[in-house]
Amino acid sequence: MNIPFRYFSLVVLLIAVPVSAWAIAYRPMNIAVHSAAEEIRERTSKLTNYDDVNSQYREMKTILDSLVEANTTALQRIPSSNNADEWLESASDAAVSFGLVVQSVTTSGERDEGAFKLLPVDFVVSGKFASVYKLLQHLEQMTRLSRIESMTIHRLDNETVEVRFVIHLVFGNGGEQ
Repeated sequence: MNIPFRYFSLVVLLIAVPVSAWAIAYRPMNIAVHSAAEEIRERTSKLTNYDDVNSQYREMKTILDSLVEANTTALQRIPSSNNADEWLESASDAAVSFGLVVQSVTTSGERDEGAFKLLPVDFVVSGKFASVYKLLQHLEQMTRLSRIESMTIHRLDNETVEVRFVIHLVFGNGGEQ
């Protein structure tokens, strides 16, 4: 049985072309795909806390937005001049309406605190503790930004207390900053 050389060459060629295509193109491509898949699996395993970190980021962003809004609101509550007379009248009227006796109200000189100025107000009242608490809530809810620097309470008798507030009225740039 004599197989001609042409047929043998054709069979070898038919076998060599797919084998060489596998060796030259498909095998390196498969190795690259498997390598990339392994790298993806490795990097994905490092992202196990991604959802937690992402939710913490969103929560921090929400907190930051609320802080910016609160800062803007606070800056809007700062007048450009001290207007102490209006505040003193309002605070005194509120104290009287809550049943307190205003013993003294004095202001000290203005002082600079960075971009703003402060006017210390010494406010002394006496009456029932519940009324003092209502006055304190009223001072917190006033539209003007102020800071209670110190507060001392002395009991005069079983129902009456004397309270001294040192309140700093903030003024200056009037909401600019």
